[in-house]
Amino acid sequence: MRKLIVRLIILLVLVGAGYAAFLVYKQIPQREDSLATTKVKQSDVVVRSFARGELRAVRSATLTAPNLFGTVQVTKLATLGALAREKDLVVEFDDAEVISRLEEKQLELDQIDEQVKKAQADLSIRDNQDQVELLRARYGVRRAELEVKRNELISAIDAKKNQLTLEESKRRLLQLESDIKSRREQAQAELAVLREKTNKAKLELNREKQRLAQVKLLAPMSGLVAVKQNRSTVMMFGMSLPDIREGDQVQPGMPVADILDLSEMEVVAKVGELDRANLTEGQEVSMRLDALPEKKFTGKIKSMSGTASANMFSSDPAKKFDVIFSIDMRQLLSALGANESQVSRILAQADTNRKKGPMTAFNAPPMAAQPEGGMAQGMGQAAPAATEQAGGRQRGGGGNNMDPELQRKRRELVTKFSKGKAIADMSPEERTEVMAKVTAELQKTGAMPAGRGNRGGAAPGMPTMFNVGGFMVSQKDLDSANLPAPPEEDNQLDVLLRPGLLADVEIIVDKVQNAINVPIQAVFEKNGKQVVYVKVGNRFESREIKPLKRSENVMIVSSGVKVGDVIAMANPEAKPGDKKKTEKSGGAASALPGGKGGM
Repeated sequence: MRKLIVRLIILLVLVGAGYAAFLVYKQIPQREDSLATTKVKQSDVVVRSFARGELRAVRSATLTAPNLFGTVQVTKLATLGALAREKDLVVEFDDAEVISRLEEKQLELDQIDEQVKKAQADLSIRDNQDQVELLRARYGVRRAELEVKRNELISAIDAKKNQLTLEESKRRLLQLESDIKSRREQAQAELAVLREKTNKAKLELNREKQRLAQVKLLAPMSGLVAVKQNRSTVMMFGMSLPDIREGDQVQPGMPVADILDLSEMEVVAKVGELDRANLTEGQEVSMRLDALPEKKFTGKIKSMSGTASANMFSSDPAKKFDVIFSIDMRQLLSALGANESQVSRILAQADTNRKKGPMTAFNAPPMAAQPEGGMAQGMGQAAPAATEQAGGRQRGGGGNNMDPELQRKRRELVTKFSKGKAIADMSPEERTEVMAKVTAELQKTGAMPAGRGNRGGAAPGMPTMFNVGGFMVSQKDLDSANLPAPPEEDNQLDVLLRPGLLADVEIIVDKVQNAINVPIQAVFEKNGKQVVYVKVGNRFESREIKPLKRSENVMIVSSGVKVGDVIAMANPEAKPGDKKKTEKSGGAASALPGGKGGM
């Protein structure tokens, strides 16, 4: 009986094991049949690259606090977001100390002028006295000569006395002439010293006038006012920097406000090194602004950085390349609701600002004005400069943007009127006379418009020009400059865009026709190689593929599979509980050449 029970148990175990093996065998094809599959396709594939960036102005000007010998206080400041027209007042600083120094320099100059007048009057009086004494000495010599002629009629002793008297009179006359010459040279030297003091005082006075002009910062172009943060404020941990406000004290050279030219915009973004290899300058792109998601705009790649950089404060530590995209301003302005006349006016303003050259930072040191009657200075768009020699060599603190033809004519006239004499060797009066003749001749021939020329020899009523923040303005511009209207009071027709808007950029890298492609999700990595799992019967087998290119959702392959093959969308070799295997982010195919020569 016991043997029968043992045999039954063994039989049941064998039947159970066989049934379990049957279930396992039956489950394998069922699991493989449950995997999602797709077919290898052959179609046209557009290879795209994507980037996210922000809108910014192509041109901007930074206005900085002037050097007024210490901290300066902001007394007037344009409202953040206001639209400033060209030569509108943006920032004004306290000018009390500058005016005080200007009055002191003016008083010092007046005192020196009085000393010059006194020295000239003393010299004139002394010259008259010397002339009287010289005339007396000459009369004495003449009287002695007449007495000598009587020597034949008088005794020998008297004749000798007359001869000695004549010699003494002549020696006295020579000594007097020598003394008069010495006194005159000494007086001229004293006058020359006083004239140099006058020139120095005028130079310092003009510098103070230049500093007084620096207390007003005008907009060099039309644009949006962006007030900077006050970095001189004492900060504590967790606090944010406040914006500069009226009444704040700022250090010299500190940025106070930016003027952003809204007539021409661009998008700046960062791309990875794999995408950078597929991009070229001039490539067309399409972009969408987050503020206008329903609108699509066209543009091009303007420039790309040659080196990558990483932002330590960003969540992405990878190094990326900066890429700048242009945007079709006509499309952008039309999408924002601007009419045709507004678009034309804004584009014309962009052309005007573009011709002015690069505008990045207007923080050049103030140019000292030359003293009256001093060196010639250009007064157009150029910074003050002085012609030092007739040959045309320039000296001074700034460049000269004068027309080359006008420069050539001016050098020729300087050579003509100075007769080859160097300007530096001339007296102030001679320089003034020469430059006045040059200016008059240029204006007579029409080569130089009225109102331009040298400041020292300028005609009465000519506006005085100042270098304020890197560009030239007249005293009239400074006096008539007013703050722009606040944003809530302006019609805002020109402020249709705001820098900082986020944008998505889509770059079409390539268009491949009749390309064999598979979904990105169907590509896996096995033993360091990229493979797909092709269905053969009831099983899947791995096949190594040779990737060529990839887009955002498909990969183009050149070998390994053929059109119509059924491939798995998930890894059939993955065991339950294993981590899901995914292909590398970006894939090795992204680093492949972007040209069609690799096909």
